[in-house]
Amino acid sequence: MTVTVSRDVVIVCNNIDEAGGAQRWARSMGDLLSAEGHRVLLVGVAGVSSPHDYTADHDGPLPYRTALLHDKPVHAAPRPSIDARLRHPKAGLKHRSYLRLQQSGADRLSTLLAPLDPASSVIICVQVFAMEWITKADTRGIPVIGMSHESYAASMASSRGTRVKKLYANLPRFVALTDQDARDWTTKGGMNNAAVMPNPLPFPATGGADPETHVCVALGRLSQEKGFDLLLEAWSYVVKARPGTDWRLKIYGDGPDRAALEAQAAELEIASSVSFEGPTSQVPEALRSGSIFVSTSRAEGFPMTLLEALACGLPCVAFDCAPGVREILRDGTLVSLGNTEAFADQLGKLIDDGALRGTLAKAAPESVARYSPDAIAERWERLFALVHR
Repeated sequence: MTVTVSRDVVIVCNNIDEAGGAQRWARSMGDLLSAEGHRVLLVGVAGVSSPHDYTADHDGPLPYRTALLHDKPVHAAPRPSIDARLRHPKAGLKHRSYLRLQQSGADRLSTLLAPLDPASSVIICVQVFAMEWITKADTRGIPVIGMSHESYAASMASSRGTRVKKLYANLPRFVALTDQDARDWTTKGGMNNAAVMPNPLPFPATGGADPETHVCVALGRLSQEKGFDLLLEAWSYVVKARPGTDWRLKIYGDGPDRAALEAQAAELEIASSVSFEGPTSQVPEALRSGSIFVSTSRAEGFPMTLLEALACGLPCVAFDCAPGVREILRDGTLVSLGNTEAFADQLGKLIDDGALRGTLAKAAPESVARYSPDAIAERWERLFALVHR
């Protein structure tokens, strides 16, 4: 694709250094848009205690620039209630200190934006928390595109839904990840600027997984919303229905629930068939080590792991937890959220039927061709042109 206008694209995230989905999206977009001829700057609001080495994932130097507004992690300090302020005059000190910190970061962002030409620049705000800094910065008329990387339902189940409607309502465009979420934000959320922009595949959909490795793979942060406790419960049904099976479950990732999940695996007497592999920077290789990908998330937006698994040639079994999952797995195996017995049943069918696994593995890469980098880059180019009219 030929880019008619070379732009400065500033992508602002809560942080850019974790190995999470939003960060991997931002990094892949940095690669993609730089390859299209744009000058890309990735901005993290805050640093993280254990940054992932994204430079090591590249054969050469990063094609985009990076910057942090605050070197250390930032924790929000909400404004105390009126009652709390009346009873404790110093109750607002922490909040006021947080506002000063926020303004210092916004000033840093203003400095980063100052050299840019508003007529050929655009800001992409990946998460609504980061938008609080953008609203305090001097954007000098540079158009801002807001994003939500979770479903409408997940946003509205938290404080983020209210903040999205407040902070994104007057932007030229607010993009959701699926058609259904864009409709929900419009009809239920009252947003009249909602559009759709799926995630691109971060690497080519070339397959490569072996249907006969007899390994199920899961990947994600070991935290409540990713539902690994439900996965272990489902896996216990699979294993106990197949005494002596050589199938194994590999879980890649780390997080606050790791110790509890390891204890659960022991309690369910499945620890010998489950391995906690820890975090990995080699996602394609980790996925291709398996024959089936499993996802038991309680909430998702547009899960990169499902895209990546299909690109690697893995049949998938997933909880139907969000429109993004349904969009990606149009022909995949979806199970009603939380039904671990049904999940085990569907997974068992794939485990027991090698021919079916092979057929699905062969079809998987083609099923995500519509998310190729070229296709998604073209959609971003049209959006950039639209917000600059």
